[in-house]
Amino acid sequence: MTGVWQEAAKLTQALLYGDELTCVFCGGEHGVICPTCTSNYLHPELKRCRKCGKLILAEQRHCLDCEAGRGPQQLDQVTAWGHYAGGLRKFIQSVKFQAHPRRIGAIARPFSDWAISQLPAVDGIVAVPMHASRLAERGFNQAEVLASALHWELGLPILQGVERTCPTSSQVPLSRQERLNNLKGAFAIRQPKAIQGRSVWLVDDVTTTGATLEAVAEILRANGVQAIYGLCLAAGLEKKLVPLCD
Repeated sequence: MTGVWQEAAKLTQALLYGDELTCVFCGGEHGVICPTCTSNYLHPELKRCRKCGKLILAEQRHCLDCEAGRGPQQLDQVTAWGHYAGGLRKFIQSVKFQAHPRRIGAIARPFSDWAISQLPAVDGIVAVPMHASRLAERGFNQAEVLASALHWELGLPILQGVERTCPTSSQVPLSRQERLNNLKGAFAIRQPKAIQGRSVWLVDDVTTTGATLEAVAEILRANGVQAIYGLCLAAGLEKKLVPLCD
């Protein structure tokens, strides 16, 4: 009878949690994130640059770019769950460009566990906003979906009021300084009193140069936010570690 109950339990779990019995990155059958994908994309053995979130060697505190002054200045700390490559990159692109925001639910628990292990407790979460025209085109803001997942898992309130007031061209082909210039005046605060004196996690899906986080953090600082911690699903990898990339 023990075997029957075990099989029944597996069936119930499959019905309740869908594909959570398989790895969300590779489809393997070793949990939500299999050991191989954990090693290849989340790199628990590496540290994160405290300024920009880039994955770095364990003995480093900051990446080479941030040591040279080419990183965000308005954030108290930035951390990223993993490296923007391989299965993690495909997962994020599936969420964003193939309209699968519900896939975020599969990684809500491990991502939330990572967040509370890396960042201080805060008053609430701010999602990097999306301009209304892009929101209408895509139908959802992936940063807001991430914020909702963190709210669901950790009970942290989502703080509203940050808006993207200007549409901007794609950041992908631009340098960090060009990205910062591209984002000047792109964000505004609708209700400053709601965030004054607060501490926040500033959430986005990916950070590369840190320019978007920096632009939002700058407007938050200007409106009285006391502490800002960037939190992303994925970031880049220190240049000297590039051979680790698949």
